[in-house]
Amino acid sequence: MNSTGTVASGDVTLFYRRFGSPGAAPVLILHGANYFDSADWQSIALGLSRRREVAAYDQRGFGESTWSPSKDYSNDANIEDILTMLDNFGWKRAVLMGHSRGALYATLFAAHFPQRTAALVLIDYAPGAGPPAPVQSVNNSPRVFPTIEAVMAALSRDKNAPPGSTARARIASFTKAVDGGLILSKRDPDFMNPTPVGSTGWNSKYSTTDMWRELAAVRSPIMILRGTKSDRFPAEAPDRIRREFPHVSLVDIESAHDMASIAPQALIAAVDRFLSEGASAHASH
Repeated sequence: MNSTGTVASGDVTLFYRRFGSPGAAPVLILHGANYFDSADWQSIALGLSRRREVAAYDQRGFGESTWSPSKDYSNDANIEDILTMLDNFGWKRAVLMGHSRGALYATLFAAHFPQRTAALVLIDYAPGAGPPAPVQSVNNSPRVFPTIEAVMAALSRDKNAPPGSTARARIASFTKAVDGGLILSKRDPDFMNPTPVGSTGWNSKYSTTDMWRELAAVRSPIMILRGTKSDRFPAEAPDRIRREFPHVSLVDIESAHDMASIAPQALIAAVDRFLSEGASAHASH
């Protein structure tokens, strides 16, 4: 069963892609802030869906999902979106698989909702400083890039994608021409705003300055995939993970940050192996 659909969550409508059939523990994929939507994860989802359901969705303010009218891109809203997706699919528990910023949300979810989390897979993400302080950041103008090369240089993707390549066409697909150059059209410029507009007295349930502490609170099996050529994974993080989190499976993948594009088969094989070795045994529909 491969399909697409939408579901209402808070003040947005979320777009998702769904693959596979019920079987082993289902997987929910959360993309990163420079990866814009679920389209980047289709091949990964398909590869993992041989024995299970897999879904990837466009986070609020990204891709085909709508932008929040209240500019609510708080951790709370994103956690509620994950709950909405699980409930929409009828999944009592699922494997949360997050890349980059999506991994932060997946970690927060796993720490606070152990009963809904079968396992946690973090892709090229190491804990560190927590989410931003609740200082409102709205009405941001989209950045104007003079050329497609400038867009490529600013994103965590293949910066050498030649003209005519699929990778370059993919980058061009989420840009729009304006006076002076190009803007990113598939991401709300206010996507980092941590506090919804008009939210006097509002306090986050998931405000933290220490994501290591959040990781320590996770009770489900955990795997972290580290891109050996990535500039986003702190050099000191592997030693700390091995020292303080010996139960975490830390796997090196020969890749830069854009692992889904650069090393898809290695990524799929590592996740398949992790799930088949018992992580999915803790889940049920």
